[in-house]
This record gives sequence, C-alpha cells and structure tokens, in this order.
Amino acid sequence: MYKNILDEILLSDKPSGCIYRLIETGEMNNIIPELMDLKGFDQHTPYHDKDVLDHTMAVLDAIKPNLHLRMAALLHDISKPACFTVDEKGRGHFYGHHIKSADEAEKILKRLEYDEDFINEVKILIKYHYIKEIVSNVKEKGIKKFIDSVGEERLDDMLELIRADMMGKANTDTEVVQKLKNLSDEYLRKKAD
Repeated sequence: MYKNILDEILLSDKPSGCIYRLIETGEMNNIIPELMDLKGFDQHTPYHDKDVLDHTMAVLDAIKPNLHLRMAALLHDISKPACFTVDEKGRGHFYGHHIKSADEAEKILKRLEYDEDFINEVKILIKYHYIKEIVSNVKEKGIKKFIDSVGEERLDDMLELIRADMMGKANTDTEVVQKLKNLSDEYLRKKAD
C-alpha cells in the first residue's frame, strides 16, 4: 500500500512538498520512519547550509522524475545521523555514511516490498554517490574503478545523483561533475578502441 503512494509522490513534479507533509502529519512514521531522524539534524559543516532533511529534499527535487533515481536521492543520506562525529574544531563528519546509507536503504526498500533489481539499482547509486572519494581518485585508474563499481549502464544516473547532491549543498562547484563525465567518456572511448 505505502509503496504505491511513495512511488506516486516520488514521480510528482515536486516530491518534497508531499514528503514534508507526511513528516509534519506523522504519517511518515508508517512509511519511512528513518526520515524523521533527518529533520533538524545540523551537519556542523561549511559545505551544508541546511539540515540533513532539507538537503535531502533539495536533492530530491533536483533529480529528474525517474523512480530509482528519486528513491536514491530520498535515501542517499539516511544514515548520516548514525555516522555523525565532531572533530576538535567542532566540524561535523560522516565517515562511511554512503555505505551505511546504502545498507539502510536496502532494509527500508525490502520492508516496503520493492523488488531485488530496483533495490540493487538504488543501493549502488547511494553507495557510490559520495563525491569526496571520487574526486580524490580522478585519474585513469580511479575512473576505471569508479565505472567498474557503478557500471557503465548506471553512469549517467550516477552523475545525475552526484550533480543533484552537490546542488543541495552550500558553496559547492558542480564543475567536478562535468570533469568526472569528461574523464569517464574519455576512458570509455579508449576502452572501445
């Protein structure tokens, strides 16, 4: 029952509006209660000017209306509160949040009775969305590893999620997504030759 409602919301023009309403009314506790933990969660980082929920909603609205992409956007930071640490300078960190969020998304989607193929697509997108790790390896070896991990068939979707994630942050430069796309295209051309 909830799966169909969620699908309809995620494919709407601006899904954040309905998600916020479900959270405000408490109905989200019956669908994805884990989202409630994101509300008001301060990230303590200069890269984020929003709490985790508002960032997630900005990413969700910035993604094209494709169900697995929008679901990945909705759940991409679901485990940030569980991974939160603060360093000696008072700056927040979320080490491994992408991996933990991918695992948590799998549990949530199984509970909502999504099929295995859908769950796998969403899980891979979430697991590899974390741009910091990708940027540190933007060399041919790193691009090969990135593409092998994500899969050539998911590359455009992955770049779409990374772009939207960066748009949902403060003071970020989305040019790195274009750089990643150019390097990926170049690698795939060489591979095809």
